[in-house]
Amino acid sequence: MKIRVTVDQVAVGVNDWALRTSWKTVSIAISEKYHETVGGELLPRPDSETGIRNAAQRVRRIFGLGGNRYRQMASMLTDTALQAMPRDKRLELEEPDSPQLASARLMASYGEAMAALAIRCPTALIKLNRVMDHLHALIPLVEQLIT
Repeated sequence: MKIRVTVDQVAVGVNDWALRTSWKTVSIAISEKYHETVGGELLPRPDSETGIRNAAQRVRRIFGLGGNRYRQMASMLTDTALQAMPRDKRLELEEPDSPQLASARLMASYGEAMAALAIRCPTALIKLNRVMDHLHALIPLVEQLIT
C-alpha cells in the first residue's frame, strides 16, 4: 500500500541516498528532475561546474531542514526528490511493506552472500543469515498475494 511520505521522511531518505552515493550525484538528479518537471528558481541548473556546486549546497541545506524557510522549500521539493530517487530508495519510503521491496532486498543480500562465498570471505555466514532473514520476511507477503 502506498503511503503519503512526510517531509522529514524524504529528508532522511535524501540524506541516506547522499551518504550512499554523494551529494553531487543526488543534487544533480534532484535539480535536473526539478527543472524537467517544475522549473523555477528554487534550485540552480546543473549545467556548469558552478551550477552543480550551488545545487549541491542548496539541496544539502534544504533537506537538512535547518529552519522554517528550508522546511518550506523541502516541502515544495518533496515530490521532485521522490521522483529523482532510485526505485528501491523510493519504495522504502512510499511502500515499506511491498513485495517488490522485500524481493529486491532478498536478491541484493543473495548477491552479496554468493560473492562472499566465492571469495571465501570470513563474513559469508553473516551474509547467508541476512539472506535467510530477508527470505523469511518475504514469505508472509507471498502468502498474502496467493490467498
